Amino acid sequence: MKLTGACKLRIAYFYSDLLNLYGDNGNVEILVHRARARGFLVEVLRVNPETNLTSAAMKSVNFVFMGGGPDSSQKYMGNDLREKKGPYLKEYIEAGGVGVFVCGAYQLLGKYYKSADGTVIDGLGILDTYTQHFGHDKPRCVGNVVCALAPGVLADPVFASVNGVGTTLVGFENHGGRTYLGNAAHALARVTTGFGNNGDDGTEGIIYKNTLGTYLHGPLFARNPHVVDWLNVSARAVVCKESPRG
Repeated sequence: MKLTGACKLRIAYFYSDLLNLYGDNGNVEILVHRARARGFLVEVLRVNPETNLTSAAMKSVNFVFMGGGPDSSQKYMGNDLREKKGPYLKEYIEAGGVGVFVCGAYQLLGKYYKSADGTVIDGLGILDTYTQHFGHDKPRCVGNVVCALAPGVLADPVFASVNGVGTTLVGFENHGGRTYLGNAAHALARVTTGFGNNGDDGTEGIIYKNTLGTYLHGPLFARNPHVVDWLNVSARAVVCKESPRG
């Protein structure tokens, strides 16, 4: 599990055996493929409950991915994340590490998740968000999603340098919990078709430093090559201490 080598993209794939709903592991496969196509060395570290993660190992990571999963999987790994791996993850994100967190993982980075029965599950408190499930009387947020990427994303020079697709973000969502952003939080995109974060305010996902949270599942990177290339090049610039356009 030891990571070695200089100028190598090191991806930490958190809970790959548990949070892989709708083929979220395909995002990691696409990330690896597109990085290698750019001539970049890549190494994937799978971080599961039995992994003895250390601060040193986490500091060698350049990209974090964590997918979505059913409630049973989230409960199984929840304590491990909060008590053992969460502090390292928070340190990584606050230091500007590049990461993508999908659906359940996105929810767990927020302040809390209030379930349909009123139970409150504490999150890591990294993101200024909270999530609430209003019960089965309120329809789930399910279906294809089309969004307009936030102006801040479009204005990023790294994104502009790799974007050959356009200004949209597309994918698939299926969630009962509805996430609400704090006043200072920035949405990743604005929904034109679908529900997004909550179906009420038109927001989808969040962008915090170099971390993205989103409800878009497995097709995220497959359908949005401009986004994966943006994150790839951003991470590479940190790894190799080079210009983001390199």
